[in-house]
Amino acid sequence: MAGLDPDIYPSIDDMWRTAIKAEKHDDLPSAKSVSIVLLYLVVLLFGIAGNALVTAVVSVNEHMRSVTNMFIAQIALGDIIMLLLAMPFDIISKYVYEDWSFGTVLCRSMSFCKDYSLTITILTLTVMSIDRCFILSRELRTYSIRTMKMFVTVAIIIQLLSVSAATPATIFSSVWRESNHTHSNDSAANASFRVCKLNDGSSNLLRVSLSRVLLLYVLPLVIISVSFTKINAFLRSTEAQVLLSANIKIVSACKRALHLLITLVGLYTALLLPTVIDTIVSFFIRGGSLYDNKWYSLYEFLVDTTLYAICVYKPVVYFIMSANFRGGFRELTCCSLHNSGKSRIECNDDESTLDTNEIWFNSDGSESIVQYDVGDRV
Repeated sequence: MAGLDPDIYPSIDDMWRTAIKAEKHDDLPSAKSVSIVLLYLVVLLFGIAGNALVTAVVSVNEHMRSVTNMFIAQIALGDIIMLLLAMPFDIISKYVYEDWSFGTVLCRSMSFCKDYSLTITILTLTVMSIDRCFILSRELRTYSIRTMKMFVTVAIIIQLLSVSAATPATIFSSVWRESNHTHSNDSAANASFRVCKLNDGSSNLLRVSLSRVLLLYVLPLVIISVSFTKINAFLRSTEAQVLLSANIKIVSACKRALHLLITLVGLYTALLLPTVIDTIVSFFIRGGSLYDNKWYSLYEFLVDTTLYAICVYKPVVYFIMSANFRGGFRELTCCSLHNSGKSRIECNDDESTLDTNEIWFNSDGSESIVQYDVGDRV
């Protein structure tokens, strides 16, 4: 046996292509990897808990089932989908395995969940902005979403548009192998690894990238900006000053709801900006040539962090800016008892719970007594 040529017989590493990979992961994970995974674990748990509380508060309290809050619950459900079905696979593949090992189906599912959740968020915020503009307009208020039937219709349209908007990225996403670079410091400098991303070689990549930027960022923000401009112009008008001066609580309710909406849109704009930049940059620069660059790695980490932070900030905003949601969160987390058949939410003196559809007055100058089934209780 000693005289046999060893080159005739393949080594165990040649027969099992995963041997090098196993060798790599035999070492203990670095402090950097552990810190990143723990950070995203906190984001995951906090995001799921916060959004679950939002949906629970709206579901269990009849007082909170307004059109505005139903839209908020719809956004929360979209965030939960992204956190559960996209984030774990994305983070594990990048920071634990450093290789996509979940297959093409999960790759495309992850891409779909990301774009679907983001589209749900921005389309809902856009509809809420337009509706707020309609409510404050005497001529357009009849088109505002004031009943649950109208809400269901609009919600279904948003769902269909979100599925359609997420489809292109889903189709063109797949598992691709990057070569000639490695994340490790061993001698296997030419080792390859798999990534889940859009097809760099596809002629439709530019169309998909531009459509994502336009649908998830540019076009909705333009519409929202126009709505906010019209709202601001109305609130500064003489008609509004005369109309609203008679009821300070209604003015406060309008402003509080508007401030909440502006905060949600502003944070979405800021947090999604790195992802938008990455979408544009990735078309001109292939990531495979930059994976070993520490600054590019930091850049990718910031992109991922800000993207998933979109699913986390909203419950925090609701807690800070809405006394009703704040009371609902406390009631559910502390398991407090109801007093006299009423929850603490219903007893809060929160001016933002007023129905701002009642801002218009009757022709004789008296306040309108028209009550709508669904108000603007936030």
